[in-house]
Amino acid sequence: MAFELPPLPYAHDALQPHISKETL
Repeated sequence: MAFELPPLPYAHDALQPHISKETL
Protein backbone atom coordinates (compact mmCIF):
# COMPACT_ATOMS: atom_id res chain seq x y z
CA MET A 1 0.00 0.00 0.00
CA ALA A 2 1.35 3.40 -0.93
CA PHE A 3 -0.79 5.10 1.70
CA GLU A 4 -1.60 4.19 5.30
CA LEU A 5 -4.87 4.88 7.08
CA PRO A 6 -5.04 5.88 10.74
CA PRO A 7 -6.32 3.34 13.30
CA LEU A 8 -9.89 4.64 13.29
CA PRO A 9 -12.94 2.51 14.11
CA TYR A 10 -14.94 3.74 11.11
CA ALA A 11 -12.01 3.25 8.73
CA HIS A 12 -11.25 -0.24 10.02
CA ASP A 13 -14.90 -1.30 9.91
CA ALA A 14 -15.37 0.19 6.45
CA LEU A 15 -12.17 -1.28 5.00
CA GLN A 16 -12.37 -4.53 6.95
CA PRO A 17 -14.23 -6.45 4.18
CA HIS A 18 -11.98 -5.06 1.45
CA ILE A 19 -8.73 -5.77 3.31
CA SER A 20 -9.95 -9.21 4.38
CA LYS A 21 -10.82 -10.08 0.78
CA GLU A 22 -7.42 -8.90 -0.50
CA THR A 23 -5.53 -10.64 2.31
CA LEU A 24 -7.27 -13.94 1.67
